[in-house]
Amino acid sequence: MKYQRIFLAVFSLSVVLFADSYAQSAAHITADIAGLNNNKIVFSYEMDNVIYKDSVPADHGVFAKDLALPEAVLCTLSNSVNQQIRILLLDHHPSKITGDVSRFYELKISGSEEHELLSQFKASLNALPGKRPKATGNVENDKKALMIFAAKQQLSKDSVLSGFVRMYPQHIATAIAVYDMYVTYPNRDKAVQNFKLLSADIQRSYYGRRIKTFLDAQVVTSVGATAADFSLADKNGISYSLKNFKGKYVLLDFWASWCVPCRKENPNLIKAYQQYKDRGFTIVGLSMDASVEHWLTAVEQDQLPWLQLNDPKSTTGKAADTYGVKSLPANFLVDPEGKIVAKNLRGDALEKKLKELIR
Repeated sequence: MKYQRIFLAVFSLSVVLFADSYAQSAAHITADIAGLNNNKIVFSYEMDNVIYKDSVPADHGVFAKDLALPEAVLCTLSNSVNQQIRILLLDHHPSKITGDVSRFYELKISGSEEHELLSQFKASLNALPGKRPKATGNVENDKKALMIFAAKQQLSKDSVLSGFVRMYPQHIATAIAVYDMYVTYPNRDKAVQNFKLLSADIQRSYYGRRIKTFLDAQVVTSVGATAADFSLADKNGISYSLKNFKGKYVLLDFWASWCVPCRKENPNLIKAYQQYKDRGFTIVGLSMDASVEHWLTAVEQDQLPWLQLNDPKSTTGKAADTYGVKSLPANFLVDPEGKIVAKNLRGDALEKKLKELIR
């Protein structure tokens, strides 16, 4: 209750509901950005695995743009002057963007009520009391103190978010807050609890659907369930789906070059692969690397002989979303009929399971 009161204080600004505004197809955006001169601004956002882009040239730093938006959405702004970006939550209200191109990442926006709401929520989290404990040199005591501090901070954040969801269940900013806290850093129980409090319209929104996909993954990836199909490309741009491996036992291995536990697990996978590759078993590596170079270098270094596919969106990509993968390594063993028969096999567990299944 204490932290909900903090939340209420931070969110004392009343928010006018704007359900009727969602019927509009575009947001009217004006801007005055010092130093932009006659250069270009690019707007981009992603929805349902499709990236939308639009751009507008400025006239001495000033421009006006009607940007098509199906609903309030996190939009990335970039410019043709430098490499800086700014992420804003745009809705269908007329908005004005101001600032300086040299500090593009600090652009201000007024008019977007969803952006204002999300910003205030983040401010309420930043306002929580408590300081990270200082190291004393005693490793065990320091570790324990840090765990206690982190647990208390999480309880405070949980309380703030709970108050936010209950006050604003009809806003997309709320769905984004739930996603950021309980999907990006997985906590299914908390995600379920807060998802149920969202209005029906927000549950059906893009961000609501992404939360629902995360929640459904627990059932979708349970042992005995039919493995969900996916489509990812190899290094040559050739797309493969799970259907390509029907009739075989296939291990879907989610990994990345930067994942140390993944790399340590590869010798175990290689051993199982060499033993069963001619007996109806294969492995498909699903790399979560944003860098193609790092991905392929790791494949070569670890001498991985099986098919390698890549999703540069990492654990926010469609395949990882569908399988509920938010941390690595993760794997799923699928039988010739397309059913999941085991998951997260580590050490010699894969070899033992294959010995049980393939006689």
